[in-house]
Amino acid sequence: MKIAIAQINPRVGDISGNTAKIEAFARRAQDHGADLAVFPELAVTGYPPLDLLDKENFIDANLAALDKLAALRLDTGIVVGYAGRNPAGKGKALTNSVALIHGGRVAAKRAKSLLPTYDIFDEARYFEPAADNRPLRFKGELIGLTICEDIWAGTDLIPSRLLYRNDPVRTLRAAKASIIINISSSPFYRGKGAKRRAILSALAKRLKAHVIYANQTGANDELIFDGNSFALAPDGRVTARARSFDEDMVLIDTSSAAPAAKAEPAEGMAEVRAALTLGIRDYFGKMGFSKAVLGLSGGIDSAVVAALAAGALGPENVTGVLMPSVYTARQSNTDAARLARNLGIGAMTVPIKNIYSAFLGELKAGDPAGDVSLTMQNLQSRSRGTVLMALANEHNWLALTTGNKSEIAVGYCTLYGDTAGALAPIADLFKTEVYRLAEYFNRDSEVIPAAIIKRPPTAELKPGQKDQDDLPPYETLDEIIRLYMEENLTPGQIIRKGFPRELVSRLLRRVEINEYKRKQLPIALKVTEKSFGCGRRMPIAKALDFVK
Repeated sequence: MKIAIAQINPRVGDISGNTAKIEAFARRAQDHGADLAVFPELAVTGYPPLDLLDKENFIDANLAALDKLAALRLDTGIVVGYAGRNPAGKGKALTNSVALIHGGRVAAKRAKSLLPTYDIFDEARYFEPAADNRPLRFKGELIGLTICEDIWAGTDLIPSRLLYRNDPVRTLRAAKASIIINISSSPFYRGKGAKRRAILSALAKRLKAHVIYANQTGANDELIFDGNSFALAPDGRVTARARSFDEDMVLIDTSSAAPAAKAEPAEGMAEVRAALTLGIRDYFGKMGFSKAVLGLSGGIDSAVVAALAAGALGPENVTGVLMPSVYTARQSNTDAARLARNLGIGAMTVPIKNIYSAFLGELKAGDPAGDVSLTMQNLQSRSRGTVLMALANEHNWLALTTGNKSEIAVGYCTLYGDTAGALAPIADLFKTEVYRLAEYFNRDSEVIPAAIIKRPPTAELKPGQKDQDDLPPYETLDEIIRLYMEENLTPGQIIRKGFPRELVSRLLRRVEINEYKRKQLPIALKVTEKSFGCGRRMPIAKALDFVK
């Protein structure tokens, strides 16, 4: 059987636009002689549709899209994800469904059995799980249709604590399905693509069946979808692989031993850069914006965000704003200006000295020549935030924030100051990773000035300030936060890895007491398995005995 994997980038809520894209790819598949064109999970609605699923007219429009696709009467069958109504009449009103469209009708429907409710997922809020999953016969082949989580039961791709009561793939295997199709909208985190291929390769061998994995690409809000769709032979070999972070269509003939197209997957910092570039581009494009503004401080964080924005939107659509204060070193301005020239982005200077002085005068908060209190430091940051938001309002730009995961973890940021903006591109990268990404940008030639990379990080909100005055070395800070956040270790387990008890207790306390700040931060692009975004659901007002 000839199968086309149609790796598309749907827009949430754009049912007409998504349907037109599905039609265009299906026609391409037909032109190439495909028997089936396979599209991602909830491709009709876009993923994740969230509470749009509560709107009756939204569900009606998504069901009407199936009829429109059926009316095309293509020779190629279409396998596509949509939101279906629960025919049982009990439980939730909807099912996360997949349809096989062929011969002018919806020839078959199946629903998702395993509904994830961990990390960023909350599908049980909307959908009723399917009780079973039976294979169907199409053009002489017995095919199993599965949706995302259905294929991962009992594997390392879901939390070990999560035990599902049934395994849809086991049922399909018992029925001797020869082709297992999995339509997916699997959000990206670093290294996930390689993990998926390894797990499904082992599954293909165990099933002695072809496995077709169709994942969406693109970004919706903080979630990035890497694509990386692929096909596997019964011996576990990758026989076709789509591009990373881009729309693509690959063809596989299950009756042929000849390999199809195999795009090389992105890895390491190349993967992170591609993911963040896509996240920025799609956030702006799907929101109807084209131009970005950000503060250029001469530091590593703003340099990396500027480089990412230039790559995502085009340098002509990015403006960096230098906002020197009385404490800004000349080197900071020089380095920021050089960075702007290297990237080819626009640059403007708006000094905040007079704005800051006016604030101090009206508030009687202090003397610019005296000791610089925390209030005075935050006033500088908030002055910069106000300038950036005013420019964004005036020119129809979106403001990018430049905070990293290390700073956000311990609250080393100013609400309504350096946190003011629409999107936080590097908020899920530790400071040490920001440096690694900067080095990646410079792998062929100097993009980010070496002086920015080598200079000790500083907020420059008071004379002689350095980040390390308030924080431990970032190598230490990042590892403690990583163990706590991503490996979910207890304070005692972290201490037993060799970190001082007082330091661990102090840092983890800072993580927890700054939850109120993180709840007010802009959308943060997710690139790790556990970010500070929608997947972390911690109370703000709480006792802190658990971090002692």
